[in-house]
Amino acid sequence: MGLLNRDGSSYTLTELGSTLRADVPGSMRPMALCFLAPSSGMYRAWENLAYSAKTEGDAFVHTMGEHIWDYYTKTNPEEGHQFNLLMSGLSAGVLGAVVEIYALPETGVLVDVGGGVGAMLCAFLKKQPGLRGIVMDMEHTRAAAEEYIASQGLQDRCAFQPGNFFESVPAGGDLYTMKWILHDWNDAQAAAILRTVHAAMPAHAKLALFEAVVPEDDSIANSARMMDMNMMVVCGGKERTEEDWRALLDANGFRLDRMIPTPTSNFVIEASKK
Repeated sequence: MGLLNRDGSSYTLTELGSTLRADVPGSMRPMALCFLAPSSGMYRAWENLAYSAKTEGDAFVHTMGEHIWDYYTKTNPEEGHQFNLLMSGLSAGVLGAVVEIYALPETGVLVDVGGGVGAMLCAFLKKQPGLRGIVMDMEHTRAAAEEYIASQGLQDRCAFQPGNFFESVPAGGDLYTMKWILHDWNDAQAAAILRTVHAAMPAHAKLALFEAVVPEDDSIANSARMMDMNMMVVCGGKERTEEDWRALLDANGFRLDRMIPTPTSNFVIEASKK
């Protein structure tokens, strides 16, 4: 199936072509602009796939001269906006399943580390009215996060707190969540983030990671393998197998309690302090 139907001198979008419109549910326009526009940072990084394959280094930094997050927030915020739209769309595809599957505590404080504007946190708070929440992200996210929280009518139960998860996260929470955070980083960097979270967590608190899990069996088709390559190229990160997750958590003060599958390649990886 192509993108266009031709009727004489007229053209109309096919069903596939319609997904490139900005005003349709599940629009693929942000993904196309991020990955397929020849001028985009991701496209140019993927042109240097061989660099990452040979060195396991970050092709984005090698190509663009700076880390992808600096590029999106400082050098090219318009491209960063398209990336945020892409992530919001991808999140919407899995958020419903995660909210439905994961059993939340009835009361307490939920801290979403690196939670962006708070979409996942707000969904959790709506599911469990007895919870209060803190969404933590970089300062430049504050305005959008506070606007989103207010749009959900949750400003009395949810607050934004700026921070850098390599340095500190809000202390004293009952449940700490991170969605698609640790896969952005290599093992040493992911370990640093986990240690920061560990230091902030009370003994009773839980950690819930929402991440892809790569099957150990190479014969099983799974989108996490393609995403593993993308993480290597664009930010020097990686997707991990169940044993990878177990080892990473164990080395940084956590015990992996359970792996909860979702209808996607993502799992809820729940852990507690050892």
